[in-house]
Amino acid sequence: MAKNHLKRVSAPASWPVGRKEGKLIARPKGSFSLEMGMPLVTALKDVLGLVKTRKEGKLVLNTKSILVNGKRRKDEKFMIGLMDVISISDLGKSYRMLLDKNGILRLVPVSGAESSVKLCRVIGKRAVKKGRLQLSLHDGRSCIGAAAHSVGDTLVLGLQKNDVVQHIKLEEGCNAYIIGGSNVGRTGVVEHISGNLVTVRIGDEVADVAKRFVFVIGKGKPMITNTAA
Repeated sequence: MAKNHLKRVSAPASWPVGRKEGKLIARPKGSFSLEMGMPLVTALKDVLGLVKTRKEGKLVLNTKSILVNGKRRKDEKFMIGLMDVISISDLGKSYRMLLDKNGILRLVPVSGAESSVKLCRVIGKRAVKKGRLQLSLHDGRSCIGAAAHSVGDTLVLGLQKNDVVQHIKLEEGCNAYIIGGSNVGRTGVVEHISGNLVTVRIGDEVADVAKRFVFVIGKGKPMITNTAA
């Protein structure tokens, strides 16, 4: 049972779930860390409030079209995480998973062109055969990259074809979304980069943020709506 479930009281602090509403909660299956992702059924029940019980959630997943990043998902334990897009066909609504200023995972409503893309942060790269580069992305996937791609950059994926439609570099002037530390959930503009430290202007404030917590979301204008903060 321990492999399939978690104790609610031991669920990650980033999950907005009632700690005393039962003993167990589904353990997600996926590549995100537990702090950055949760089971699909938990998102439907505890985050969106679309169902009241896990049983109702399983029924909805089996009978309705619930899409995650453009693909229908029926597994209640399928892990959804940071920047994933959930679309509910019957309601005509889409949501993106983000962290709020308290580090809690939230589903933010998105529409139009924004619901058709997902942003992925490059967290690693290595050389593979024939001089090609393999990029590791924050959601566990990998893809073939180019010399211009660096750790900390963002790849914008088109969900219809699941292809890379844009590359946004981590550089001065880019729009940044903070995914950790004391400024988690806030957005700003990168002013300076020095080694593993990034200086970000957030409104009237200036903050030094660890590079690993900086998620590039645009250049000149953010590509995503951040109402979670």
